[in-house]
Amino acid sequence: MAEAANSGIWVEAGEGLLDDTIALRRDIHGEPELGLFNPKTTQKAKAALAGLPLEIREGPSTSGFMAILKGPENGRTVLLRGDMDALPLNEETGLDFASQTSGAMHACGHDTHTAMLAGAAKALGARRESPSGTVMCMFPPGGAGHFGARQIMQGRRAHP
Repeated sequence: MAEAANSGIWVEAGEGLLDDTIALRRDIHGEPELGLFNPKTTQKAKAALAGLPLEIREGPSTSGFMAILKGPENGRTVLLRGDMDALPLNEETGLDFASQTSGAMHACGHDTHTAMLAGAAKALGARRESPSGTVMCMFPPGGAGHFGARQIMQGRRAHP
């Protein structure tokens, strides 16, 4: 019974964040970036996380980062990941939030990954007392074949 009540809290949190998550996804979709250097997407994701009780770690990667939430008690560490880069395609959807960047499109869903991860971080941050342990939210560039997450984990620069 407690499990059902607990899941209701998270459903409610998700519903409350839906409009902001959609707006972030569309904003990212309109300005896709390729490969390992995604400064606009990074800025948008960080802006969505502003004011939350998160530790932001940029490390040596130019555009990838981690947002870390530490719960009130020791416990396990969980990593959530949301890739940020787009694919080298021209968008022909006609959507009012379609790509404004010639030769780049979020046909891979990474715009959605980034927006949903920001939403999850917001929901978790608002209920900081709930998770025991640590939640690490990784926003890597270069998920579409450039191994951006690996570079973040290994402490390498993702862009010269």
